[in-house]
Amino acid sequence: MPDNTALMERVLKGDKQAENTMVEQNMGLVHSIARRFSGRGYELDDLIQIGAIGLIKAVKKFNPDFEVQFSTYAVPMIMGEIKRFLRDDGAVKISRTLKETALKGRRCEEILRRRLCREPTISEVAEESGIPAQNLVEAFDAAAPPGSIYENVYSGGGKEINLVDMLGGEGIEDNVINKVLVDEILSVLSKREREVIIFRYFRGKTQSEIAKYIGVSQVQVSRIEKKALERIRSSVGV
Repeated sequence: MPDNTALMERVLKGDKQAENTMVEQNMGLVHSIARRFSGRGYELDDLIQIGAIGLIKAVKKFNPDFEVQFSTYAVPMIMGEIKRFLRDDGAVKISRTLKETALKGRRCEEILRRRLCREPTISEVAEESGIPAQNLVEAFDAAAPPGSIYENVYSGGGKEINLVDMLGGEGIEDNVINKVLVDEILSVLSKREREVIIFRYFRGKTQSEIAKYIGVSQVQVSRIEKKALERIRSSVGV
């Protein structure tokens, strides 16, 4: 990965040649990220061109005062540009009905949480809201917000571990990309699925332990885990 320090100083002074050189020297990031999105019905060259737009924006907006590596700043912008293109160019939109169902379900979930002093089960939310459980699951799944690489997965002994700390990589470039891509992986899961995956694979909990915590049966946890893993494999093309 190139040393961008001297170039960035010139970019900040308005040097257009330095700006172009900075983009050229960091195109490796764009190629690496674009390959992660290949196989979705678009030519790799098209994804690279879209990703390059994100890189150009990163070069123009980056400031050393951010106190992060340029690559750390640029990766989310490159990914964001590609994801925006994929979303706006025909990706499945969440219908208003699903949004309204999810909103009503979340409101009832919060009411039950306060009333029961614990996390309610999907069956309890279905009964409270009058919405079939299957419809709730589909709505929650569709409206689930992206996970964060800085989501806390462990706290104990005065030490906290976030998802970003659990990731590895052979090189600096791959390490940065892999850390950011956790957000992409978790974003395909519903809130309940992410919860089960984090407990199982980051906190080392058994299915029975998870079942007691979230208020469902061990069989249900097994089904949730299986569905989540299938969804992850499908999203990454495995």
